[in-house]
Formats: sequence, structure tokens, C-alpha cells
Amino acid sequence: MFTKFRTVVAGFLLPVAIACQACFGALPISDAINVCADRLDEQQTKIGGDAGSWPLEIGYTGSIVAGLVGAYEGEGDVSWKLAAEMGGDYILSSAGGNFFGDEAFALSRLSEISDDPSNNIWRTVLTDFYFDIVLGEGGTEDYIANFDLTEPSTAVFYIANHVAAAYYVNAGDKQIWRQALIDYLAKVDDDSSYFPVLALGVATWALAPTGSLDSTLIDPSGVGAAYWSGKRLEDLPGLLMSHQAPAGEPYTGSFYWRFDHNTDGSDAEASGYTEDAIFGSLGLIAASEADPSLDIDASIHTAREALLEGVDSDGTVSEHLSGLGESYYAYAGEMLQVLGEFVLNGWEPAVCIYDLDGDDFIGPGDFSLFACCWLHLAGDSGCAGSFPCLDSDFDCDGLVGPGDLSWFATGWLKPCDDPSVLVPPCD
Repeated sequence: MFTKFRTVVAGFLLPVAIACQACFGALPISDAINVCADRLDEQQTKIGGDAGSWPLEIGYTGSIVAGLVGAYEGEGDVSWKLAAEMGGDYILSSAGGNFFGDEAFALSRLSEISDDPSNNIWRTVLTDFYFDIVLGEGGTEDYIANFDLTEPSTAVFYIANHVAAAYYVNAGDKQIWRQALIDYLAKVDDDSSYFPVLALGVATWALAPTGSLDSTLIDPSGVGAAYWSGKRLEDLPGLLMSHQAPAGEPYTGSFYWRFDHNTDGSDAEASGYTEDAIFGSLGLIAASEADPSLDIDASIHTAREALLEGVDSDGTVSEHLSGLGESYYAYAGEMLQVLGEFVLNGWEPAVCIYDLDGDDFIGPGDFSLFACCWLHLAGDSGCAGSFPCLDSDFDCDGLVGPGDLSWFATGWLKPCDDPSVLVPPCD
């Protein structure tokens, strides 16, 4: 039943030697989403039997479709929605009613952006799929047992996506899927698994919004990998952060790919691989959204900055955040999933809006520029048209006046890294 695998030659790749970091400058989130999504739309097969898929990557249509949905939610370009729906049509026509985890998740995401999320073809098909599994020979447990033939971290990836989809349609067997995710996660370690930290990230992403990350032991029977001995669901966010490359290390903010942070004796980099960074970030975001008291904002912000280094100006996303290694459409789709989450959940960079002269300090230079626009409309320019007054309209009332001066005063003589002056721009 389960025959599709992430392999070392497509989709998920074993690490290879990488020599360069940040070979291209980081794009702003909006630009990164646009170039990735535009490229996926342009490169999608539009006619023929494979219409809706991507060349040479028909097995990864689910991940790409989910990414395009995230891009559409974040930026609103209808062409990306149409491309995602075409991808969904391909999944329906090619899967024969038996969906892999990323395909099921993609259908749930298409349902979310439908005109009526409670009643649409995507939701209906997905609901029927999980219902049929329950009624099948051996039920859900036997269906899930097919993952025993799969390498542990790959199994965790697919089951995690099934968990997200099953909970979306409130499937009768959703709790069985969630427990299976925990059970398979307990099998993951550096020796048996291709992508240990990726598995930890994607499992946290699926578990955090579908139940409590509480004191439940991950491996209560002690039959799993030694790494999980004594570890509980509530430990997952902290474990993820412990595998994030700290300041001063290569690829700061990204994630190591092994639990021991070594390279398994190869010439591979220990950190900086794109998929580890994507799913590690998704795990932290999900954990924070489920429990804001975790106070893991700093880790999420540094992960965001690392990820943005991994999007080239032409929209390609490669195996490594440095831009080296293989490049696949699936990487871009997964990248769009996490970038969309950054936008939708408010994890965009804060803006030091009072730093008008760009020197990272609020001082006399900024006040001179502000004074040029005093009592001007936001659309005007002050000082002989040399400065856009829109930038001085801090309260967004259309006029540079006393209200803006009050806001400006809060940042006076402070550096831009002072939390009190790092505020999001008003809409």
C-alpha cells in the first residue's frame, strides 16, 4: 500500500559537502514569496496527462500545492490559488483515492481557501478517505502499520501530514493517527534515520495544534530509540531549540540535521540544510502559537532570517541555505509553507520606523528629516521634495503632525535594537 518514498535523490536528500554560506543576499519575505510562487506557477505543467504537477516531481505535488496555498494566503495573488487548485486536481486524478500524507495535507489546505471551507470537493474527498480507512480491513491501525516498511524519519513526515489533515476534517480516527505519530517519532535516531531533526520539527508542527504538549512520555514502554528515554511531549520545543545553530556558528538560526550535531563521518555540513530549517521553524511556530508562554520568539526570528538566505532572486530553493546542492520545486513549495506562516502569524521582521536616515539610531539626523515634513500630508514631500513624508506619518492619519511627534519622541536617542523602538508599521 505504501510505496512512495522520500529518497536520497529527490525531495529529501542526504547531506552533501557544501562550501559557501549566503551566496546571495536575503530577500524580504514578501519578495521571497513572490519569486518562489511565480516560478512554481510558471513551471507547472499546464496541459496533458500530467497537468497540475511539476516536471520530474509529480510525486511531490502535495508539498508544492500546500506551499502555493500558503503563498496565496500571505500575498493574495489569485494566480497562485489557481495553480494550487490545478495541482489539487492532479492529486485527485492520480492518487486513486489513496493519498500520501503531503497530498492529504494539500487537500486540507485547498479546502481552507475554498469559497465555503465547510463544503467543498477537497474536504469531501478527504473526509471520505479517512472514513474508508476506518472501514477497511484491519482499520486505521493496519493501514498505519504499512509505515513499518519505511525509514523512521520519512514515516514521521508522512504521518505528521496525515495528522494535520485528519484533524482538519475531524476524522473519527484522528487520535489514532496522532498516537501513531508519537510512536514513530520514538523510533527516530541518528543511526536509523535519514533526517532526525527534520522529523522532530515536523512532528512538533503536527502535535502542537492537535493536542496538549503535556507530560506524556514519548516512549513510555522504553522500546524506542535511546534518544527518547524519559522525554515528554512538553520537551519537544526545547529539544528543537537545542538543535538550532546558535550565534557564532555556521548558518546561525538554521538547524543541525543530526541529534548529535555531527556529520556522521562525512564531509557534509552539520547544519544549514533547507528542509531541516523549514520544518524546525514550522515546529517552533506551531509550539508558540499553541502556547505563547513558551517565549521562543527569538528562536523563531533567527530561524526566519536563516531561511530567507535560502531563496534565490529567481525563486529557486536549493538543498542547502547557501544556495548549493540540488534544487527542486518541492523545496520551494516547502519554503512557501513556512514563509506563509511567518506572514500570517505575525513573524515578519519588526521595523525601526523612527530611523529615517538609516543609521540604526534615533537622533538629530532623523529629526531634521522629520521636521522637513512637519504639517505636510503624508503623500507630500518636504525639503524640496527630497524626502517622502509618508515615512514620517507614524500614526497613519494622513498628516505629519503632533501625533507623529509624540511617537517619534518615544524613540529619541535610542538605538534601533532597543525593543521599545522596534514596532511593526501601521497599515
